[in-house]
Amino acid sequence: MARMLQVEGLTRTFGGIRAVQDVSFTVEQGEIVGLIGPNGAGKTTAFNLISGTMQPGRGRIEFMGENIVGLRPHQVVKRGLTRTFQAANVFPAATVRENVLRGALVRSTVGLFDGLFATARARTAERRTADTADQLLEELSLLNYADELAGSLAYGNQRRLGVAIALATEPRLLLLDEPVAGLNPEESHGFGRLLLKLASQRDLTVILIEHHMKMVMELCNKVIVLDHGQKIAEGNPAEIQANHKVIEAYLGAEDGDAA
Repeated sequence: MARMLQVEGLTRTFGGIRAVQDVSFTVEQGEIVGLIGPNGAGKTTAFNLISGTMQPGRGRIEFMGENIVGLRPHQVVKRGLTRTFQAANVFPAATVRENVLRGALVRSTVGLFDGLFATARARTAERRTADTADQLLEELSLLNYADELAGSLAYGNQRRLGVAIALATEPRLLLLDEPVAGLNPEESHGFGRLLLKLASQRDLTVILIEHHMKMVMELCNKVIVLDHGQKIAEGNPAEIQANHKVIEAYLGAEDGDAA
């Protein structure tokens, strides 16, 4: 497998506290990787650094062989690395379809002239983008809600819409920040099945932050564990479940149940 992402010595300090400290890992093309750890472990900070929302104090981040440290978030997205956020990140006053179309704007090849004068090139691109948006909505079981306001959707569907918006940017690597937070067990299971399907059909590589341990252990090829900003373990789900440092730091040392 080709290397998709390489993180080396990633460090970020806030007021003397190292939120992320000398973290290194690699992600291979096609992997689904879990990034776990207790609250305050540095998981979201790591996502912020990788996606360009924050800049590291030290370290290197290579995506598809290119050092992306210093790039702004929209530049990172254009290179094929997209993230979602813990909260459902939608435009509530826009329709579901309009939300996905906004996500697709990052891939627009229509210039200012074409857009202003509605040239044939602009109209063709607009139709292509609309078709892509509807295809995404169908894949995420949201097409029936396409003309409804995003803010009117049930919470679970808003989470799916957030993924559709991210997919509209045509990512190679998708960072999912707690994708099933607030969902019931049935919805969480359904989202897990959907994620596997999307990753396979779209040749996606995925890193997900998630507290739903059953989902992580079922979906992920590899799991990385952070604690107090440091990487304390990395391995396949079975190795992580048997790791005493992980059990003590995150999964509960009393019963030793890592699942």
